Amino acid sequence: MREKFLLLILILITQVISAQEKKLSDFKISEFYSKTETENNSFQDIDLNPETILLDGINEDFTNINDLKWLQPVSKKNKIVLIGETHYSKYINNLLNKIIFSLNTFDYFPLVIFEQPYSLTPFVNYYIHINDNQKAKDYFKNELSKYVYTVEDSITYENFRKWNKINPNKPIQIGFNDLEFAYEEMIEEILRPYFYSLKIVDKSTINKILELGKLQSNQFFIEIKQLLKLAKEQNLTGKYPFINIDYITNVIDNFSDTNNAFRYGFEYYRQKSIIKKLTNNSYFGEFITKKKAILYGGGEHMKSKFNYPDNANFLSEGSFLNYDYNITKNKVYSIMLKGMAFSLNEMANINLKDCISQGSQYVSIIKRMKNAYDNDLLDKEKPYFVFGFRNDLEKLIVNYSYKFNKKALYFNNNDWEKIMNNPKNDDMLKENLEIENEEINVYDKLFYISYSPIVQARKKQ
Repeated sequence: MREKFLLLILILITQVISAQEKKLSDFKISEFYSKTETENNSFQDIDLNPETILLDGINEDFTNINDLKWLQPVSKKNKIVLIGETHYSKYINNLLNKIIFSLNTFDYFPLVIFEQPYSLTPFVNYYIHINDNQKAKDYFKNELSKYVYTVEDSITYENFRKWNKINPNKPIQIGFNDLEFAYEEMIEEILRPYFYSLKIVDKSTINKILELGKLQSNQFFIEIKQLLKLAKEQNLTGKYPFINIDYITNVIDNFSDTNNAFRYGFEYYRQKSIIKKLTNNSYFGEFITKKKAILYGGGEHMKSKFNYPDNANFLSEGSFLNYDYNITKNKVYSIMLKGMAFSLNEMANINLKDCISQGSQYVSIIKRMKNAYDNDLLDKEKPYFVFGFRNDLEKLIVNYSYKFNKKALYFNNNDWEKIMNNPKNDDMLKENLEIENEEINVYDKLFYISYSPIVQARKKQ
């Protein structure tokens, strides 16, 4: 008995020691630079003059845009403005809102397309055109909430609704152009209630077909045609006027693209599907042909100054729209918002199990940061690097972010030439700079956001 007790004590001591020995690097996290650390870098003798944007969100009357006046000629000259991002940054979401409403102040971009599943399009659009605040609140709670993944998304949608209320002559619509990643939820929440409304069709027949969809069976796309035919004959409309045969047909078409991407070649079929939505009149093609639009998504999607070899510009919306699509060719402007570090903030004490399902990359970052926080290795209010490798270019950027507190930074061509030609650059730094230079050159402007609170996952209601 005494030996078992001693063994238990030894195990507990070992666990305590093990916990004490853990380091941030065990969670693939590293400390953010202090101001003093940034002053000791290879570029300390170079004088640069970056442009800046405040990282605050748009205000109630959409007027705090003085630092975005450079967008006025951009808005007049171009048909498409692309906004690329590093995902999950609260401050980038703030900038997104400022840029969208600045462009619509200086000119008119009546369609904004986001990188989210297409099926959400009419649900969000319906919300942002509700004038009555209580009706909007009720609709959000009862219908929309389950589709809004972050607090920041809800703020953006509410800003659109406010804009539409006070700018009736310049209403903005929202579109979504991505695959149906949450296809099981889409089947349950959208397809099942719609097809259940069919007359003279047994629900067991509908259930069998929808279960094939959940299994991602190709047979689903054959058998669902009979239900679509009946829905068209009956002029079937769902709970809301926008849930009609055209919309349901598009959702199933997008689900087919999703199935092809998962089954045969993800990037190829995903991008083919995205481009189809931008050019096909049954989606957003007619709108883009006749009017201006803003696209927002991951940075790879929004690079407008890279011409792919072998007719592969469809691999990026920016490349396709700027080089291949005659309607928008040479009328595209791209802005990249590049985040570098995150602070955990509110997510430190929020259980992801209580939240609406999130993307795998976001979940991975949160779990690593929360584990470090639980081991007393991370201050939830301070920023940390959670990806990439450290170098003196990062120190330079962070150093200027200390000088220009809470502002995004853009280094113009003259500044970047000084950085590239710095005589103190060693071989490793030169290699890093070449990689960074390649990224910068595929956008019209790239802004650095050195740190930001990570976006907050919304809790289930």
